[in-house]
Amino acid sequence: MMLATRVRDLNESATLKLNALVNQMRAQGKAVLNMTAGEPDFPPSAVVKQAVIDAVNKNLSKYTPTPGIPELRELVAAKTNKQQPSIKTPWKADDVVVANGGKQAICDAILCLIDRGDEVIIPAPYWLSYPEMVKAAEGTPVAIDAPISQGFKVTPSQLEKSINQRTKLFIINSPSNPTGAMYSKDEMVALGEVLKRYPHVWVLSDEIYDRIEFTPGSFCSFIEACPELRDRSITVNGLSKSGAMTGWRIGWSLTPPELTKGLVALQGHLTSGICSLSQAAAVASLKEHENAFETHRLQYLHRRNLALEVLRKSAKIKVLEPAGAFYLFVDVAGALGPNQDANGFAERLLQEANVAVVSGVDFGAPTCVRLAFATDDQTIKDACTRLVQFCG
Repeated sequence: MMLATRVRDLNESATLKLNALVNQMRAQGKAVLNMTAGEPDFPPSAVVKQAVIDAVNKNLSKYTPTPGIPELRELVAAKTNKQQPSIKTPWKADDVVVANGGKQAICDAILCLIDRGDEVIIPAPYWLSYPEMVKAAEGTPVAIDAPISQGFKVTPSQLEKSINQRTKLFIINSPSNPTGAMYSKDEMVALGEVLKRYPHVWVLSDEIYDRIEFTPGSFCSFIEACPELRDRSITVNGLSKSGAMTGWRIGWSLTPPELTKGLVALQGHLTSGICSLSQAAAVASLKEHENAFETHRLQYLHRRNLALEVLRKSAKIKVLEPAGAFYLFVDVAGALGPNQDANGFAERLLQEANVAVVSGVDFGAPTCVRLAFATDDQTIKDACTRLVQFCG
């Protein structure tokens, strides 16, 4: 069977593939310590779960509007305006398109913007799906290397050197998957000054980890830092991470009217409206006070510090203290064997130490591995201890 080029050239998601392997090994009776899954181990709040039960009892089982139910779109606009008070034209419900998770929101935006030959600038390390989505749209991903020595953050000069007439989009993810790095407002302003000089370049800001910040008040939405770029911006967010609703698939984008129209048209043919029960849950979640997430934020902070305390015992690895999200991106270059990259390291760690981590190869960082600390304290402590011992 001859598949379409856009599919033949795609790489399978390494995180999903590895997580499936871990489950298979556990089914065989192996006690694998899993640090791969990028999802909270907390359940959704009681308020959110009750909202779904109520929706079922109200028989909310019909098709929903393609861009989302009005109440949810209103709440999303209000949340984003609160995070972007500097914009002159606040977002309206009509600017919101609710999608099957932040992943679909990003993919739909790329499909609507990118034509064959268009280039998309992606700082590396990057979330591994970004370049694959660009390739599916027949665009060209252009990675900018932002190593651990730069705090895993791209500089304005690097950005400017990467822009040309074929550049259509710049993607920024802060806090970051896989690194946990977070751009300050000043750093975003500096990147924005570059983008102002190139009016043909759009910006997509993936803010799915906005509530997982380890210094309260440190998160800054990109368009809050650069409000002048509002009319060529895409702000993506959702409830998978902050609401612990990964399987309920609720994400969204806020975009200028012309792009919003294109997103609705595309989604109308791909998936139509999003699950009615999930949208009822999302409404309940967004109505909760921001303080409702504070317990989870503090737990992630504790887990981060626990993992760092163990990992810093090894002189052969480098680890940057993440400012947000729930990942540690560990540079294991000092522990790699001859002609070995992070793929081989992660395979050996799994087979010899029963610790599952994600190789950084597909994240654009071939000497790093990603550890997700969205799990219990004992797993974190034991897995990090085994990793340190494995490195010698």
